Amino acid sequence: MTRTFLQLLFIILLILLGVGFAHSQVEIIRPRSIGFFGNTQTLFQAPSPILRPDRSKKNIYPFYQYFEFNAVSPEYNVSFNTFFRYREIFNGEDESFDVYNAFLQYNNSSETFEVRLGRQIIAESVIFFLLDGGLVRIKPIDGIQIVAYGGYQDKDLQPEPEQPLESFTAAGIKLKSDKFLGALFSIGYELYDPDNFSARHFLNIAFNRVVPFTDYADIYGLAEIDLGEGNLALLTVGVGITLIRSLYLNLEYDTYNLDKDRDEFRLDPIFDLFSVGRMHQAKVGFTFIATNYLEVNASYAFSRYEVIEDEKTSGNIVKVGFSWDFWSEIGLRAFNGFYFIDGRKDDYAFGLNFDITEEIYRGLELQFAFAYAYYDKITNQKGNAFSYIFGMEYLLVKDLVLRTDVEINTNPDFERDVRVDLGLSYYFSGIR
Repeated sequence: MTRTFLQLLFIILLILLGVGFAHSQVEIIRPRSIGFFGNTQTLFQAPSPILRPDRSKKNIYPFYQYFEFNAVSPEYNVSFNTFFRYREIFNGEDESFDVYNAFLQYNNSSETFEVRLGRQIIAESVIFFLLDGGLVRIKPIDGIQIVAYGGYQDKDLQPEPEQPLESFTAAGIKLKSDKFLGALFSIGYELYDPDNFSARHFLNIAFNRVVPFTDYADIYGLAEIDLGEGNLALLTVGVGITLIRSLYLNLEYDTYNLDKDRDEFRLDPIFDLFSVGRMHQAKVGFTFIATNYLEVNASYAFSRYEVIEDEKTSGNIVKVGFSWDFWSEIGLRAFNGFYFIDGRKDDYAFGLNFDITEEIYRGLELQFAFAYAYYDKITNQKGNAFSYIFGMEYLLVKDLVLRTDVEINTNPDFERDVRVDLGLSYYFSGIR
């Protein structure tokens, strides 16, 4: 109770500071009209196979209803945003009403003060939080920002199946500046307090700046220090270089220790599955803009991690991707890529994917996607997985879109998985 009271008192203090700063700024003239916009989407899937814990199989028929609504009043500098989903399994007992955000936001006329209250995504942390709480942003002088946030996440009230394992309180404050050594710089403190674990305290430092005396390179970095443990929880440093006009090079080094209390924090979701301790990873990537319709991306990552305590091993990931935008005058776009993953001994996987979209005439767009993967694990688990998607998007009438696709999957768990998706989307807006 005392901690929550102090967090609320902290936010109220920043609100008062922001109001004081706002009176010292020049007012900006804005249009004085009320507007709203959003969309609603209905989606039905038939069928969707699932694998039960006892390895038996069942086809389910899920129904989803999404709704987004935004309203703004420039006269009073107030806006409102909400996005939620209703989900029901027609031949089962599983249903949920999931609110992803629902917040009220106020910005003063001079854009030097902002407050947001309600359910919202907090992006000021190293990881993203979905909190029921508040955020305050003030700009006391040009080039300086102070951001504070605080709230609570109840695991039983969060969207399914993204619910966290534990409910927690989070609060933080951050100073941002673009006046320090010509860099975008920030330093912040964060409290993370799960209900069933001890509180954690973190110091975060980040920067990004152009290398002095050049116009073709920039350096960046991010560090998170666990103050209670005295541990460098995360360190990322990198440099981006323009080698020639259309060729870009990126070099990056990361080291981090997986945080058991913040289990959703994953820098590398592949090797994190195997690592039990600190991980070191070096990356090199290239982007080559071959023509105005072809971009090539390639990267290599080398990781050193622990598979069991005090036993380290290495892993590699190679990726190559092609983004095509040829025949743009008829709306043809495509992407295809390849990856190879090599983990500990006898653990590897590789795959490729392809996606093409074409607007054959105004209002009608067709899509085809294909993906293939093969994996072989030290536990003698191995297999092939194929996926095909044939889709269509058609504008029925103004702002009303029909979406449908057929998905065909084959993998070791499902020899034949064929499902049909049918959806309607309606976009609306208005001004008074």
